[in-house]
Amino acid sequence: MLLAHGDPFAGFDEVFRQARIHGPLVSLDLEPDVLDEFLCAFEATANSAQNDIAMERLGHAFARIEAGFEGEADPGWHMLRPALSRLDVSPKQGQYLAFIYAYTRVHRRAPAESEIQDYFHTTPPSVHGMLKTLQKRGLVSRRAGEARSTKVLLAAHEIPELE
Repeated sequence: MLLAHGDPFAGFDEVFRQARIHGPLVSLDLEPDVLDEFLCAFEATANSAQNDIAMERLGHAFARIEAGFEGEADPGWHMLRPALSRLDVSPKQGQYLAFIYAYTRVHRRAPAESEIQDYFHTTPPSVHGMLKTLQKRGLVSRRAGEARSTKVLLAAHEIPELE
């Protein structure tokens, strides 16, 4: 177990090297067999924090992780939503992200550009331009020449609510 090494995160160098950074947010890809070990290391760090502020912040982060695994509302969602403004995402871009995400969850496939056009009551060039902008900014991915391939690259808690 990693906790025996003194540094709880000693064995996670490769995980941290492969982290994806989205502005102020960091995404880690953890295999199921590594996840339990990582959470134990995280909890040990939170429990051994040297000052109250560090302990409070680590404890809050751990509570948010646990809430996500239990399918509960993330208690820190209101703190993460402003991250979109730090990423310089406009309200309209946020709504496009929200629509693509919601549509994909409901229909189990990405929306066609015409469906986005219908929802936002806009023109085909406007929709295409917005999708190109979102892709260039690293917020969505699309495969050239493949219909319905748009995928939101943000975590669910990072996406604004669809209005």
